[in-house]
Amino acid sequence: MDPQSPLAGQLVFRIIEPVGASTTVLIEQLKKLNIALTPFEATVLAIGLYEETGFLAYMSTTPRDLDAAAHVLRAGADLNMVRDTLSSHLDLALLHDLLESSETYYVEGHKVLLASSTYDQCRGDLAEAVHKLAELEGYDAVLAAICMEEKVEIIGRSRCAPIHVGRIAEALGGGGHASAASAVVKGQTLFEVKEHVARLLMDCHAPLARDVMTTPVKVITAGATVKETEHVLTKYGVNVLPVVDAHIRYQGIVTREAIQKSLFHQLGAAELHALMQTDVYTATPETSFHDIKDHMLERNQRCVPILQNSHVVGVITRTDLLRAVHRDILREVLGKRRDTFPRTRHLQALLKQRLPASLLAVLEEAGSLATRQHVSAFVVGGFVRDVLLGQPTRDLDVVIEGDAMIFARVWACQHGARVTVHEKFGTAKIIFPNGLKLDLATARLEYYEYPTALPTVERSSIKQDLSRRDFTINALAIQLNPGRFGELIDLYGGQRDIKEKKIRVLHSLSFIEDPTRVFRAIRFAERFGFELGKETLSLIKAAVAMDVFQRLSKSRVSEELILLLSEEEPSHGIAWLAELNVLRFIHPALKWSTKLESLFHSIKEVLDWYKLSYFDGSVKPWVVYFTALIDSLLKGTVEEVLKTLAIPAGDGKTIQKSQTTVHVLRRLTQCPLPRPSETYHLLEGYADETLLFLMAKSPDESVKRRVSMYLTTDRYIKPLTTGDDLKAMGFLPGPGFKRILTALLDARLDGDVQTETDERTLIKRLQNQS
Repeated sequence: MDPQSPLAGQLVFRIIEPVGASTTVLIEQLKKLNIALTPFEATVLAIGLYEETGFLAYMSTTPRDLDAAAHVLRAGADLNMVRDTLSSHLDLALLHDLLESSETYYVEGHKVLLASSTYDQCRGDLAEAVHKLAELEGYDAVLAAICMEEKVEIIGRSRCAPIHVGRIAEALGGGGHASAASAVVKGQTLFEVKEHVARLLMDCHAPLARDVMTTPVKVITAGATVKETEHVLTKYGVNVLPVVDAHIRYQGIVTREAIQKSLFHQLGAAELHALMQTDVYTATPETSFHDIKDHMLERNQRCVPILQNSHVVGVITRTDLLRAVHRDILREVLGKRRDTFPRTRHLQALLKQRLPASLLAVLEEAGSLATRQHVSAFVVGGFVRDVLLGQPTRDLDVVIEGDAMIFARVWACQHGARVTVHEKFGTAKIIFPNGLKLDLATARLEYYEYPTALPTVERSSIKQDLSRRDFTINALAIQLNPGRFGELIDLYGGQRDIKEKKIRVLHSLSFIEDPTRVFRAIRFAERFGFELGKETLSLIKAAVAMDVFQRLSKSRVSEELILLLSEEEPSHGIAWLAELNVLRFIHPALKWSTKLESLFHSIKEVLDWYKLSYFDGSVKPWVVYFTALIDSLLKGTVEEVLKTLAIPAGDGKTIQKSQTTVHVLRRLTQCPLPRPSETYHLLEGYADETLLFLMAKSPDESVKRRVSMYLTTDRYIKPLTTGDDLKAMGFLPGPGFKRILTALLDARLDGDVQTETDERTLIKRLQNQS
C-alpha cells in the first residue's frame, strides 16, 4: 500500500455495527474517507452487499444498507452484472434431501429446522436452498449441514433475533451475523457435525437455574420439630422444605411424605436432624437448567436447592421443571389447537396498540428503573386482563421482585411525585404531578390463619404472588424490564379462560379463606359476560353451606357489595347472590323478586338518562341501587343494616331519607296536581340519588317528568331581584327578606312573573299586604 494512502497504518482494526451486511460498513468507511469508486469497484461492492442482504430482502436489512446500495449505484454499479453473478437456480433434489433428513427444534418458542444432506451432485446455490427451506416450511431459523467431499459445510439463516446463527457458526470456526452465517468443518462425519450443531443450538439458548428457580425460599431450621414442620408445610402450601442450621447454611431437605409418616408413628416432637435427606443433588444459580433436569429425572428428585455460598437462594421444583421443559411443546400445540395458549407470550405490540403513549412510557420507565436497581418489575392483575380483553384499563398495579417501597421512593424522587408507603404490607402508592396514580407492591405470598381472616403477607416471588390471586383471569403478569418487556406470564391458564369466558378459582379453599371472592366472582362474570366455571360454582355453594360468611367482617361485605352495585348492570349480580343464598348474610329478610328486578331495570334507565343530561354529575349509582335493595325492609331494620355494614355516614343518611319519601310520591300523584313551585319545595333538599330513586320507583310518567324538570331546570331558576336590590328599595334584612324572595321564586316557577318589572309589581303588592 502506498504510505501516503489514507488507509496506511489502519490495516488492522475492528468495526462492529448493527447492519445487515459487512459490505455496508466497508462502503461507509470508503465514503467517510472520500475515496471515489470506479464503476467496477462499485459493482464488486454491490455484489457483496446484495449477497449478504438477499437483495435487500432479509429481515436483518437496515436503512443503512439501503443508503450503501444507493451510494454504489451512484458510483456506477452494474446491476446486470450483480444479477448475473448472484443468480442461481434452486436445486430441488438438494432441497428434497434436506427435508427428508430434517428435525424440528423449539427454542424459546421459536421453530428451528436442523437439516442435513449427503447429496453430492449439488448444482445450485447452497445458501439459496437453505433460505428457501425457511420460506417453504415457515421456520424462524434453519441450520443445514451439507457433506461436500472431505468437509461439511454449515449454513444458517434466521428471521428472529433470539436465534443468533452467527454465534453457532463462530463456535464451529466460521462466522457471520445474527441472521446469516456459515462455517466449514473438516475431519468430522456429517452425523458428528449435526449433533454438534444441535448441542450448540440448545446450549446457546439454554436457561440457567437462576432463570427458572423459585425465589425467595421458605426454609426451616434443623432443630424444628416434626409437628412444627408440618404446620409450616401446610401454611405455605409446599411439599418440600430446605433445612438450614442456626447460621442459615444449607443442611438438607425434608418432604411432606416423611413428615406425615413421622406423625403417623407419633414422632411429632422429634427434631429434623434424623429425618432430613442430605444426599440430594444441589446446584448454583449459574448451573445449566438442562443439567438440573437430567439429575432430577435420574434421581427422581422432586426439588433441587439452588445454593450460593452454602445459602439457599432458590429452589427448582417438579412444577418448575415441567413448565420449563414443556413451554416449547405448548407453543407447538398452539399452532395446532386453537383452545391452547402458551404460558409465555410477548405483548409488546399489543401494549403499543391499546395503551396511550404516555402510559406505555410509564411502564417502560418502570422497567428501566427496575433493571438499574437489579430487581424485576411486572404489571399485574386486572390491568393485564383488561389489555387482553381490549377493555379500558383501570387500576395500574406494579409488582416488584425486591423492595417495592425503596423502588417507589426512588421513582417518586425522580419526578417530584408524592409517595405513600405501607411498611406492614410492603406496598406504596405514587401520585405523579400529572395526576397519574400508581400502586406498587413487593411480590408476596399470603396465608390465612383461619377462614375469613385478613391475610398475612410475606415477601416472595412473582410466581407465588400470582398464586395468591383470586381467579385465573387475574393471575396474569407482564414483565417490564428491558429485554423482556411485554412478556406475559400465565401460570394458571388465564388466557384460556379469557377466551372461553370462564371465571375459575385458583385454589379449592379460596372461598373458605376469603368469602368476599364470591362477590368478586359474580362481579367479574357480570362485567365481562363470563360464566362461572363448574368447579368454581360448586366451591361457592360449599362455602355458603359452611356458613363462613357469618364470620366475615360486615365492612368487608359492604365494600364488595358497593363495588357490585357500582357495575353497569348490577341486577344480574344481585340475582346470583340471591340464587346462591348469599343475600341472607347481608340481612335474612332480603329477597330477590320480580318487583325488585323491575325496579333495578327502571333505575338503570333513569341513571342512563342522568348521565346523558349531566356529564359532570357526581351521583353514586350504588346508593340508588342499595336504596332499592333494602326498600322492602322496615325503618328500624334499615338502620340496623346500615350500621352493621358500616355504610359511610353521608351515604347512610341519603339512603335513610329515601325511605321517607312516600308522602312526596303521594302528593305528586294527587289531584289537583301540585304547581311547579309546590313540586320544587317538595323535592328541595333531597340528594340526587334520592330523586333518581323516586323517578325509578314511580310508575307514573307525570311524576318522572316533574322530578326530571326539577333536576334539569327548576332548581337552577332564581329571581331576577336579589337581596341587594331589596336593600336598595328600602327593605331591612330579616324574615321578610326570605318571604319576599321565596314568593318571587314561586311566582317565577309558576310563570306568574316574567320580567324584572313583573317582580317589582309583585314586591309592591306583597308590601301592601303586609
